[in-house]
Amino acid sequence: MVFHLSRIAKMCLFFGFFTLLLLGRLFYLQLIEGPKLTLESLSGRVQEVPVDIARGEILDRNNISLTNTAQHFSIIVFPDQLQDSAYAAKQLAAISGKDEQKIISLIKADSRPFKLKTDIDAVTAQKINNLKLSGVLAVAEKVRYSFTSLGAHIVGYTNTADNRGVSGLEAMYDEILRGSQPEYVAAMVDASQQLIPGLGYKKLHIAEGTGPSNIVLTIDTRIQKIVESIMDKNINKGAVVVMRPSTGEILAMASRPNFDANNLGDYLASDTAPFLNRALAAYQPGSVFKLVLAAAALENKIVKPQDTFFDPGYVDVNNVRIKGWDFEKGARGTISFTDAIAYSSNPVVINVGLKLGADELITYAKRLGFGHKTKLDFDGEADGNLPTAESLYPGDLANLSIGQGFLEATPLQVASLIGTIVNDGIKVGPCLVSRFTTPDGVVIKNYPLSRGTRVLDKQTAVQLREMMTAVTRYGTGQEAYVEKSGSAGKTGSAETGHFDKSGKSLSHAWFAGYAPLDNPAYVIVVFVEDGMSGGDVAAPIFREIAAAALAVN
Repeated sequence: MVFHLSRIAKMCLFFGFFTLLLLGRLFYLQLIEGPKLTLESLSGRVQEVPVDIARGEILDRNNISLTNTAQHFSIIVFPDQLQDSAYAAKQLAAISGKDEQKIISLIKADSRPFKLKTDIDAVTAQKINNLKLSGVLAVAEKVRYSFTSLGAHIVGYTNTADNRGVSGLEAMYDEILRGSQPEYVAAMVDASQQLIPGLGYKKLHIAEGTGPSNIVLTIDTRIQKIVESIMDKNINKGAVVVMRPSTGEILAMASRPNFDANNLGDYLASDTAPFLNRALAAYQPGSVFKLVLAAAALENKIVKPQDTFFDPGYVDVNNVRIKGWDFEKGARGTISFTDAIAYSSNPVVINVGLKLGADELITYAKRLGFGHKTKLDFDGEADGNLPTAESLYPGDLANLSIGQGFLEATPLQVASLIGTIVNDGIKVGPCLVSRFTTPDGVVIKNYPLSRGTRVLDKQTAVQLREMMTAVTRYGTGQEAYVEKSGSAGKTGSAETGHFDKSGKSLSHAWFAGYAPLDNPAYVIVVFVEDGMSGGDVAAPIFREIAAAALAVN
């Protein structure tokens, strides 16, 4: 009896082992190799044309897409399914505008399906399909960008040939956004390559490879749309940054001139550098930098807001006379340091800068974010330029004190400066990406907001805000004042060293500020390349953006 039980047990083990092997093989074929085997099994029964290559969405903070916002239609031809090639070519030529003989040559060149045209409209697509030509189909395809797409310089663009990002977020997060699951329009055919009745043409999406993920930004499309609309009316070349001061979240960022990512070739010969993201490019900030000088002087007890100075309209440094921007109006006379910032007095600020010294000014400029990229570290972001203290002679220090000379900064760096002042001296780095999600919204990765670092004393920040309020109340930035809610900031008109055709010196126009005065919701920086006057040109644009943004807040 023992002997027979042992044989039965062995047989059970034997068959059990092979059953497990078979189950394992079945699991491998069905779940692991299933998609691949499905594709291989269909290869002889399917004639396909890829129409869409999956790529993740770039979404704003409210999950509104900045990509895949439009569609077009493509004409797809299956040569093996054509009953009368000549007739089909004639009909397609009449509707699509393509040359009839070229269509015939394409049909005869290869039996594989192909796209005849990829930019037809919905009406034309309907005409094609109404012909009911065997082997001809017009299908809808997503267009990742449209000319009216928001945030072109933020989003960037891809190379459609290989679905890879080339610039902006498309390049920075290419591996996150890029999927490898193409969608096909397929003709289901039998062994003789004839269309199978009842199946016809299908859109196939075979799950082979990895799917794309979405990127959720801090951008608010409502504010982005306001900014871009106002820029289109007022700024030929320049940039605007809108940031939430308490968190560093970028709510809008735009550059002009703009470009259409679907027709990049149209811009390659342009001399206006439309692909340059001017919000992240470095320029002389002009008098906006006087806020840095004021911060350093206040922190070092070199000056108090109420201290008085005499402004004769100029200052002599090493036998070189540096004139105030309003020199032709004569001496401004005795003014307080707050008035000097409000009126953007070059003589007073330079005298304070010389007393402060290069070491302290450079130290505070670095601390406030100048001379190096922001925490954002965006594709193409410039470091700006901040000279070393050792390289500054008195004349150089005088120029630096008023934001001229070798100094360069980006609009984003200036926004960070204003945010620090609004935050009572706590510097919070700007951020743009909030999280990664799956297509159905499941969070893959979160980017927590920074708590920031204190770089200025709270009292200093309070005093700087009072000076910035004076700028819009009675100083050079009155055109930036927002009625009812109020606003504050600083003008800048930075000499470029270039001249227009008439020989007039060109200056960049800046206004950097915040609104409203109580519990500021927005830091807004307006930069107009060759705009000349910050007070006359940039300030009114600031006011219009701020008023519209506050209306949707």
